[in-house]
Amino acid sequence: MRCQLCGQPLRSSWSLPELLNLRPLQPAALCQQCNATLQKIDQTNICADCGRSGGPSPCRDCQRWRKMGEEVLNHRAIYEYNAAMKDLIERYKGIGDYNLRHCFIKDVTSFADLHCTFVPLCSEPKHLQRRGFDPVLGIFATLDLQQWLQKADTALPQAKKNRLSRMLTPQSFSCVCSPVHMAKAQRVCLLDDLYTTGRTFHHAAAALRKAGYQGEIISRSLIR
Repeated sequence: MRCQLCGQPLRSSWSLPELLNLRPLQPAALCQQCNATLQKIDQTNICADCGRSGGPSPCRDCQRWRKMGEEVLNHRAIYEYNAAMKDLIERYKGIGDYNLRHCFIKDVTSFADLHCTFVPLCSEPKHLQRRGFDPVLGIFATLDLQQWLQKADTALPQAKKNRLSRMLTPQSFSCVCSPVHMAKAQRVCLLDDLYTTGRTFHHAAAALRKAGYQGEIISRSLIR
């Protein structure tokens, strides 16, 4: 196998806990040099609400969400959105290098320990048609995903908006799952590739609540 980013040959190695785990072993997709350019979030120094680096107190965004009456989603992410990650995501989502979905299989598989019903934040129809794949479904494909949400087309992608525009984005999610089926899930975990302001996650949670879901809702993303 070769590194998904630079192409140099890979040698897979596993730690003792990985060997003793009952899950299937996942070979590395990135070489040590490329992997070192991606920065993992220090989970001991983050906002208790959204997982933002900087300390346990609610950050300014989360204080704003609380004032708006939005529920706390106990969000956590794995990686910082640094320059190397930005380039990788541009290759994955912008250029359409679908093989890059394999880069994070080990990280994403760890979410299974949450024992939740995993609900991905799906792509808009026009984005799905342009790319030919859903990037969120690709990244989290190793989890048991339940596509309870659908997203309508919007005028402008979130990535092309500034912070204020993101916060003012109107609701575009709707729930396509019946209340009877949702009632079987005690806890839902919303999944997306990137968390910026939290607007998308809060819209998704609101869509589930509007459809009648009464259980716990948390959220996770690959990047923060």
